[in-house]
Formats: sequence, C-alpha cells, structure tokens
Amino acid sequence: MLYLDKGYIGRFEMADKQAAKEQIGEYVRQLKKAGHRRIIAPINGNTWHEYRLVSWCGGHAPFAMEPQNPLWYNEVYTELGFKPIMKYRSDKFHIGGINPAPKTDPALTIRGFQEGDIKLIYDISIESFSGNFLYEKIAFEEFNKLYRPFLPMIDKDLVVIAEIDGAPIGFMFTFIPTGGNVQILKTMAVLPWFRGMGIGSGLMEHVLAAGREKGADTAIAALMADNVYSADIIAKYGGKKIREYTLYSLEV
Repeated sequence: MLYLDKGYIGRFEMADKQAAKEQIGEYVRQLKKAGHRRIIAPINGNTWHEYRLVSWCGGHAPFAMEPQNPLWYNEVYTELGFKPIMKYRSDKFHIGGINPAPKTDPALTIRGFQEGDIKLIYDISIESFSGNFLYEKIAFEEFNKLYRPFLPMIDKDLVVIAEIDGAPIGFMFTFIPTGGNVQILKTMAVLPWFRGMGIGSGLMEHVLAAGREKGADTAIAALMADNVYSADIIAKYGGKKIREYTLYSLEV
C-alpha cells in the first residue's frame, strides 16, 4: 500500500524477505519520483489507522487490538536503510499493586459510557492528540467508522468520561477480552488545559477498580509513546515493558 501524497508506505503482508525488499524498493522509487525526500513506514495513511511494527516481544504473546507481525519485518526496512523515527511500548502491571492517590478537582465526576458519547470522545481526541507525532485531524465520519465495530462490545464501566461541572474534559477507553483476566488500557485523553490536575490518575484508578470487580488481575497499557503524559501516569504502577514497536523513516 502506497500513499504518494504523503510519502508513506503502508503495512502489508510479507511472504519472504527478498520479495518484501524488492516491493519496498519499488515503493521508495515511486515516492522519490513523486518528490518526497523523507519516507515513513509502515503507516496506513495516518496514525488513526494501523501503523508501526512490533520490534521486540520480550517473550510476551500478542494481545487484543495490537499490531502483529514477525520480527524479521523490521530487518526488511533496516537493511534498506530505514532508521527508527519513533518508538512505542506496551507495559504490563498488576492491578493490585501501587495505587497512587490522585489529586482531583472537587468538581470532577467520572461516569460510564452512554449512547452518543462517541462524538464527545472524538472532540476530546482531536484536541488532546493534536501535539502527537504525525498528528492529522480527521473528520468525525471517519472516526466514527473506526470505532463503530467496537460499540456493541463496549462495557460502560470500562469506558468512562471525566467531566468538570458537567463539561466533558477527558475519557479512558479500556476493555477485558472475553474470558480473560487482563484489562487492556487502550486510550487515555485529557484536554491539554486540564492536565496536571490529577484527572488522568483519577480516570486510571476508576477503570482499574472496575476491572478488578470484573475479574481482571493485571493490566496492559497499550502502545504508548514514551513522551506522552499518560506514560508518566502508567510509570507509577511499576509496569514492565512487554512489547516494543517502531516506526521507520528513510531520507532519500
């Protein structure tokens, strides 16, 4: 998959290393011809869609909703001269471990997901993630299409909205795969001007308590960039890195 307008190579299935190198080499030639001097891979159009490669596993099996690929995929890119441009990680920790006491605004309330909340989750996401690497704003219609398959599976106790005086200012999206005891912490977002008030910690404590009640004993904080504020919150729980992901670039 090739994105000539952006200089991106998308994720694709690789049968063997040599064939993959030939395919990516052809993509590089096309993108260079189109005038791009930096090529980023793998990324399916933008970071709202699937991107990056699993580059280290630490012996841990894949978990729900994370990208999956053989580790040798990374060698295909590095042997063609691609360099890591961004690293991400997933950390695992015991829910019954460290419980930092959040500093929350007295006006803060945290409630469960309700019908129609997908729009306010979109609004918060657009503002909260605007400083992220390779951020690109998308229309609500595209965002809704991405989340629509998951709406029937949402547990209103595990997807929660933070409000101050009734105004939504953050959310946390988590789930426990059917029959499992591991809670996946997929997304946390707090509006930038409300950060530093303990709201992220409050969201975390709320969903972890709900997860414990539903039988979860461990949690995985999924696909975090090291430089995002949520990673600082997760670090308080003494988590251990179990998976690493890499996004690559090539200067041509």
